[in-house]
Order: sequence, then structure tokens, then C-alpha cells
Amino acid sequence: MTDQPIKSVLFDLDNTLIDRSEAFARLFEHWCRTLPSTGRPTDLEEFVSRMGRRGKGYEPIPDIYRDMLDEWPGSFSSLDVAVKSHFDMMPDVVGLDPKTEAMLERFRSHRVAVGVVTNGGSKTQWGKLRTTGVATLVQACVVSEDFGVWKPAPAIFRHALKLIGGQAESTLFVGDNVEHDIIGAARMNMRTAWMSLDREWEVKFPYPDYIVNKVWEVEELVFRSNRSQWGLTAP
Repeated sequence: MTDQPIKSVLFDLDNTLIDRSEAFARLFEHWCRTLPSTGRPTDLEEFVSRMGRRGKGYEPIPDIYRDMLDEWPGSFSSLDVAVKSHFDMMPDVVGLDPKTEAMLERFRSHRVAVGVVTNGGSKTQWGKLRTTGVATLVQACVVSEDFGVWKPAPAIFRHALKLIGGQAESTLFVGDNVEHDIIGAARMNMRTAWMSLDREWEVKFPYPDYIVNKVWEVEELVFRSNRSQWGLTAP
């Protein structure tokens, strides 16, 4: 790993800057309040907690709602309606942790170039970026559907670096997905920080340069790498 200071940071969005599992829990709480009660699970707290945990992984949304319809047949009129409702509502239930917001604001005040690179549909991902305020806290946001290429393709990383004026060797990429984020960014010669989310790293190569469990831990990594030049440490 190079000793070069980290001058710019690119973040993934879901399960990195925003807590997708928490958003899922909020969404399923909303469904419990608003959907027809016929056939509804008797233990709503357990149902919401279980569905929230499924947001932590990479399970296809149709699979989640197919199971929901099996368990709660009267909830949605069809699987297509359920999936569409999910993506329509998701931007309204996401949130940004105050510590994450503070980190992004401090990066901006110290002129650390910051961007977001996220896979997903334009409407949903831009909705999340705007609702949370992330879109106004970073220099650039790249959504795969807009760009036409998904991570881990090199072109999307290259485009994001160009937008923030970053060089790969002095840029840190932060994400939770091993293949899309860490392996993809490492192939571009970026340094990498893996959001472990209490998981164990299971890939032999490449190994991430850093492992973090909370995204705001990245602030210390960046400030520490610049300490000799700035004469400061992370707050």
C-alpha cells in the first residue's frame, strides 16, 4: 500500500453511506401500517426485524417480496405491484447518520474531493441521494443506469475519478460489495476500504487496504494519511 496521502474518496451508496437494512425496516414498518390487515403476520415486530435484515445483503428484491406475498397474501395485488411499490417508496425512508453527514462536511471544508458511485436505477438512486442530502454534500454522483455501465466495470470508476478530478493512486474507494466495490476499485489501482458490516473477508486476493464497520471511520484514515501536510488529525 502506498504512503501517498489520500486526496479524494469515492463512496458506494447502499450499505455504505446509507444504512440499507435500517431503510428496509422503516419500509416494512410502513407496509404494516398501511397495507390491508387481512392475513398480516401476527408478530409484526419480528416480521419487520426479519425483513430489515434482508436489506443488508444482495438478495434480489423480487425474491424478498415473493416471500412476503407467501407469508402475507393480502398485502399486494401482485409481485409486480409489490416490487414497483418498493422502489417508489425506498427514497422516502432512507436516512443519513449525523456522523456520516459531519464527515462529508469536514471533507468538503478540507477540500477532499468526494464522489459517489452506485449501481441501480436512476429514479430510485437519485431519490436516495437527494432525500439524504448526499447529492449536495459531494462533488459528483454517478448512477449506473445513467452512465450505462455497472460496477465493477473500469469505465464507471474512471468516469467518477474524472468528475472529481482525482487520481486513482491517491483515491480511496469505500464500499461493502466485494466484487463490485473492492475488487473493481483495486483493479483501477485505487486504495480500498471495505465496509465489513460484521462480516469476515473471504477472498484471498486482492485484500482491502482497510476494513471498517462504520463509514465515518473513513474520516480518520483520510486525515491520518494527510497528517504530515495538514498538521491535524481527524476530530
